[in-house]
Amino acid sequence: MKKITLLALMALPVILLADMDRCVSCHGVDFEKKALGTSKVVKGMSELEIKAALDGYKRGEGGPMKDLMIQEVNLGVDTDAMAADIYSETQTPGFEEPSDEFIFQKRMSVRTLHKIKDSIKKADAKKDMKKISSQIKSAAFTMYIYDDLLKEKIDFKIMKANNPTLNMKEVFSKVSDIKTCVDHSFTDEEIVKCRVDFVNLAGSLTRDEEKKIKAKSKKPPLYTGEGAVDISKYLK
Repeated sequence: MKKITLLALMALPVILLADMDRCVSCHGVDFEKKALGTSKVVKGMSELEIKAALDGYKRGEGGPMKDLMIQEVNLGVDTDAMAADIYSETQTPGFEEPSDEFIFQKRMSVRTLHKIKDSIKKADAKKDMKKISSQIKSAAFTMYIYDDLLKEKIDFKIMKANNPTLNMKEVFSKVSDIKTCVDHSFTDEEIVKCRVDFVNLAGSLTRDEEKKIKAKSKKPPLYTGEGAVDISKYLK
């Protein structure tokens, strides 16, 4: 992947993933301890149980560690991604913090996909498809620019224009699946597969728009009114 400067990494406005250095200092390297001797042992919990606990803290609910954990999950944390990260740590013996470069790439993807999902939820299915499509294409372009490994996987010349037209519900489903894929990615190779799917989605939306433009251009112009001249033969 493309090198990212430390300054760019520090410029991220919100924390979207679990900061494992802080987590393991209380919960243990494999989340096998009771934090401060009072919390529930996280190791052995399912990912859904971990997410439910995080969501509870985000709502201001929880057990004896509530006051501390509410602060941790109200820093702009995406609980889907955070739960996936924590669960992965409970299943992987030992502790190895991923590179700053990978953390940057994953956070950028998680934040972007989270915003797109939120935009689709608020969008009007009939009026806002073009706006959502533009948002997805812009995000895909940004991912492509900052990821050299992704560039090796994508060839715009061989993209085929045979995909069916996507409606808003289908786009939301695809974005959700791609975000889940990113949430459960813990290596460069895993996350690039998710990004390939996202760029392909953007490509499908682009082809849909091209088809609509071509379809409109093929419709014969209407010539009405007194003195109108039919110039369609000159437009072929």
